This record gives sequence, C-alpha cells and structure tokens, in this order.
Amino acid sequence: MQTFLTSALLLAAFVTAGIVVIVALRARFRGADADHGAWETALAEYKHLRDKGVLSAEEYRKIRTLVEPRIESGASRAGAGGEPPAVRRCG
Repeated sequence: MQTFLTSALLLAAFVTAGIVVIVALRARFRGADADHGAWETALAEYKHLRDKGVLSAEEYRKIRTLVEPRIESGASRAGAGGEPPAVRRCG
C-alpha cells in the first residue's frame, strides 16, 4: 500500500512539474509576441511624430535603425518567418 501511495505522489509531482513548465513556456512565447507588437507600435508612433514635424527625418532614421533589429529578432524568435511588411512601409 505504501509503495502505491509513493508512486501516486511521484506521478502527481511529475505531472504538476510538466504543467508548470508548459505554462511557463507559453507565457514566455506570448510575451515575445507582445514585445514584438510593442516595438512595431512604438515605431509607428515615431513615424507619426516625424510626419507631424516633431522629429526630423534624421532623428527618425536613427530611431528606426535602433528599433528594426528588435522587431526582426522578435519575429524570428516567435517563428513568424520574416519581417512584417508594415516595418518597411514606415521608412
């Protein structure tokens, strides 16, 4: 009887650990997707500021060169298979 209880508790511990790992991985990948969208949104906002004349074209170009690698790395981490078309239209 004791062997059965020990086996059942070990099985429950393994299943619980597996669930925790799956939830953590899903949260991490969802966070990467959200981060990717945040960079795209920020770049669009900077483009809007450039269009309004708040930022010069040179300032926007510098910001874009800093932000685009983060967008591209977020897309490759999320498995999106390349750069979204919206990024290229911002230039």
